[in-house]
Amino acid sequence: MKVLFGPNMMGLEKGIPALQQAFPAITFVHCPDQKALPTEIADAEVYMGHLNRDSFLAARKLKWIQSPSTGVNYYLAIPELRDGDVILTGARGTHAACVAESAMGMILAFTRGIRESIQLQPQHKWAMRDIRSRLLELTGLTMGIIAFGSIGQALAKRAKAFEMRVIVVDKFPPAGTDYVDEMWGLDRLDDLLAESDIVVVAAPWTPEAQGMIGAAQIARMKPSAMLVGISRGGIIDQEALAKALRARQIACAALDVFQPEPLPADNELWDIENLLITPHIAGGTQYEGKYLLEIFSENLGKYLRGEFPLRNQVNKQLGY
Repeated sequence: MKVLFGPNMMGLEKGIPALQQAFPAITFVHCPDQKALPTEIADAEVYMGHLNRDSFLAARKLKWIQSPSTGVNYYLAIPELRDGDVILTGARGTHAACVAESAMGMILAFTRGIRESIQLQPQHKWAMRDIRSRLLELTGLTMGIIAFGSIGQALAKRAKAFEMRVIVVDKFPPAGTDYVDEMWGLDRLDDLLAESDIVVVAAPWTPEAQGMIGAAQIARMKPSAMLVGISRGGIIDQEALAKALRARQIACAALDVFQPEPLPADNELWDIENLLITPHIAGGTQYEGKYLLEIFSENLGKYLRGEFPLRNQVNKQLGY
């Protein structure tokens, strides 16, 4: 059986020697070249990495794909993969802490004047009086989290450490959750938007989530509120957000994810003063490769033993 590691930014191929020792009967191959992927994947039974439709259609023996990312919408955009029998597993849980930390960093960049100070540093401008009078302490503020997956849970835990009030909406709200003051169904999204000082979108992308936060939803937020997008682009309507930010309908926003990506150089979002942009980097951590390889090794053992479902196996119709 051939297991193929595709091109990736995490150095996942470094785990091949340990996997080879643990699974000596398997042939592990690394393909670092995207152009060579259709040829290499043709006889692979298992694939770890990103791929496009052409590469998927070239995979004549493929039975299981392990995504190195938590979100799997790019895979499910391939109709033959979405509707076929190939198993898809995600990396849910591996990026929870780092994405939550990035969200908190974005929030603190605004509330503690860090972003403005960085912008003024090249001008050698000492703006203590201007900046200090506008600073906010998170104590007692309300954070509203949209979706309570692994990222939402990690974020709630961190928000509580800052003594914030935490409210959550989720499609399937769990009972008895830690670090949450109020847990509601999605039917109370408008209530969350109206009550929150900071709204964080942590929902996975699905067709029904596309444009979930549009002009009508932003209009329900406080004029002093902040909107943070950290899961997938397209859930927040970028045109509606740009308009609201320019009109100071809400105070500020921060986005790590966009639609499309990379964000085109001529996109209006780049020039909005009260918007912080990071280039889809929130999932970065020194432990990323380690976490992914642990999931893959566990799943490979289960796959060989016929123990299904695998860890993080995706319901391809639901999209997560």
